[in-house]
Amino acid sequence: MKNIKQVLVYAVLAVIIITVVVLIFVHTKNVKLAEGTGTYNMYYINANTNTLEAEKRVVNLVNDNTLMFNSIVDEYASGPKNSNSGLILPPEIKIADKRYMDSTAYIDLGEGYNSLAPNLKVLCTGALVYTLTDLSFINNVCISVEGVPVTDNKGETFVMNRENVRNNPSIDPEKTDRQTVKLYFADNSGKLVAEERSIEVKQSLTLENQIVEQLIAGPKRSSLSPTIPSSTQIKDIKTEDGICYVNLTQAFIRNTSPSTEKITIYSIVNSLTELDNVKKIQFLIEGEKLSEYGGDIDFSKPFERDSSLIR
Repeated sequence: MKNIKQVLVYAVLAVIIITVVVLIFVHTKNVKLAEGTGTYNMYYINANTNTLEAEKRVVNLVNDNTLMFNSIVDEYASGPKNSNSGLILPPEIKIADKRYMDSTAYIDLGEGYNSLAPNLKVLCTGALVYTLTDLSFINNVCISVEGVPVTDNKGETFVMNRENVRNNPSIDPEKTDRQTVKLYFADNSGKLVAEERSIEVKQSLTLENQIVEQLIAGPKRSSLSPTIPSSTQIKDIKTEDGICYVNLTQAFIRNTSPSTEKITIYSIVNSLTELDNVKKIQFLIEGEKLSEYGGDIDFSKPFERDSSLIR
């Protein structure tokens, strides 16, 4: 009888331990995936125009590149979601295997790919290349069919990228990178409040430029207020030796209220100094340094971060 009780106790303990382990695993997985969401361009074939077209998809953002790569490939393989756009992923396209190494993605397709018409093959490979190279860490794509690499006219493995696959005039061949940034807007108490936002940054634009563009566009949360006049335009933004030079148009100083000048300045300063490479901000108006801003703010020297204004 004693042995039976011991067995039951051990069995109950085993069940409890397994349950705890499973809960920890699920929690860890959820935490890993809960690093925010962002929009991602996935390219499919528009059956009406026989061209490539991007469908924006909301995806989980994770810091692990392997998880991100696998997630994007799986999401892409599930096909387009907007049934009204005419976008398709031919049913013959089945991804049998996926991996990446040294900035190159390796995609193995099922034999159905070989049954596609030549023009569809070209479009499908282009769609895959554009989708995968939108990841910041993927520059090239090699496609194989049942383990046999797709080759070029010389019989060598075809290393595909955005420069050598079919493209439409309407699709920008430039890669985009996704970043989560912290932007500071005003609340009703006269303090700055952070708003995190996932944005697309083109390689031709600095992240600093994109941050100021987002500040000019204003907050997403209704409880926050914009800090920069909407008529402000960016002339140039660049960072050298830790100092970010923000060159704006006259509208920036002409349309700012005297009561909010400090908040306006530090919404930019505190947002940009969230970046590791930015320590100070030097403002320029139409390329020139001003001696003062609003009558009592020294505008001739770089500004450092002021966390006392943040709520």
